[in-house]
Amino acid sequence: MSYLSEKHKQLSESQQSGLMLWFGQLPMDKKAVAIGLSLTVGISSAAMAWQGTSSDRIYFCIKTPKKTLVCQDKDNRPFRMTPFYWQQWKQEGMPRQVVRDPAMGVNGLVKATNQYKPFWAFGGFLGFALAGWMLRHCQYEEKQKAVFEDIAQKRDAAKAEMAARSELLDSYRDVAIAEVQLQADLDLVANRVVGK
Repeated sequence: MSYLSEKHKQLSESQQSGLMLWFGQLPMDKKAVAIGLSLTVGISSAAMAWQGTSSDRIYFCIKTPKKTLVCQDKDNRPFRMTPFYWQQWKQEGMPRQVVRDPAMGVNGLVKATNQYKPFWAFGGFLGFALAGWMLRHCQYEEKQKAVFEDIAQKRDAAKAEMAARSELLDSYRDVAIAEVQLQADLDLVANRVVGK
């Protein structure tokens, strides 16, 4: 990038991170690889964050007066909560009708299947954010390059036009010289005929 002054250069570089300066110096094929890797990290991390549960769950049922167990609400969603809230509910006076669901896990406890779910989600966010930032950086550079390419195209068109004009002027000059020579020959012939 060309800067207007040294102060402009210092200000511009002070607002760029080291990562941005490093990324800006890479050739385009390496930039594409970096963007691809970042997207791969984002997609795979998001996929890992999507799976499983991040915390243990205690599934429970409620004993009805007829001694049957109701383990789901009217929308077929199971009654469940984390062990922390289960303990808190016990301390605050859990009703005797609430029992752990014997059909689920060990005594109603189902262990977490993906304890690192928040970290995977953060990795997905980071991968997508970094890829977006790199794409935006490439777009900015491409926009700057387009200005210079436009100037270069206009310069080349102007050079071609000047060369065509010069060639046309040379042709006109050659025609004008030929006309003058022809006129001189005609005058010479005319003077010889009149002189006899």
